Amino acid sequence: MLRTYFFIPASKPRFIEKMQTIVADTFVFDFEDAIAESENEVAFENIKKIKNVEQYWVRPRLFNHNEEINNSQLKRLFSLGFKNYVLPKISTPEELQSIYNIFDYYDTTDIQWILLIESPLSLINIPHFFSEPTFPIKGIALGAQDYVAKTNMCYTHEEISWARKAVLNAAYAYNVEAIDFASMNIGDIKEFENEVLTGFKMGYTAKIIVHPNQLQVVKNIEYYNQAEIERAVKISKQIDFSQLNDFSIVVVDGKLYEKAHLKRIERIIEYAKSKNLI
Repeated sequence: MLRTYFFIPASKPRFIEKMQTIVADTFVFDFEDAIAESENEVAFENIKKIKNVEQYWVRPRLFNHNEEINNSQLKRLFSLGFKNYVLPKISTPEELQSIYNIFDYYDTTDIQWILLIESPLSLINIPHFFSEPTFPIKGIALGAQDYVAKTNMCYTHEEISWARKAVLNAAYAYNVEAIDFASMNIGDIKEFENEVLTGFKMGYTAKIIVHPNQLQVVKNIEYYNQAEIERAVKISKQIDFSQLNDFSIVVVDGKLYEKAHLKRIERIIEYAKSKNLI
């Protein structure tokens, strides 16, 4: 039910070669935190071998050691044909405008962005990022590890909960994809499963993945339990979904269901059918 963005360090050819065996919705080649700056040239040599790069995403290293925007890497990625960019470390609308100017200067077309919200300043500036309608923002995600480092907080789900919810609500407010944060947990499957389910129940529709073990959890998890499915089926039998303009309320097992509830009911029915549960 959650779309997956699988991050691959661009400097690791053996990881790239394994893409054919990984059933992710989207692949992101990482030129930033997942690789050392000294591996940059190796990463580009690896990426040059990939065909149809326009179908993939890439996370470039946008800033140098002085926190100045460096467009040299972007220029090389443009020349290779990349169209989809995960933009890290942007904190102000001025920085985002500068990035847009680079894209515009090189006359790129059909571009999509995902913004990583990685600092308190970036978080409070979300409304400003969406004030310019020409920015090709497709989705936003919390960069949880960087956010925690910037705030000196202890990394727990409880501590990052507010930022996680703020990013989620912003995604819905501005009608872009809500992508849940990346987890460094690749060993405790049960804990990661709980994290995925929490994000899904909050309303996230996608998840950043950094390891095949995590991908299997996202693919195999039971997003709705049997009781939820049975209830949804019972409700759906009393509703003509093609006539929703005339729908008011329905009572099932002593509970009222209004039009606002029906989208969730439809999602549960679709999920159950996809899993051959009904």
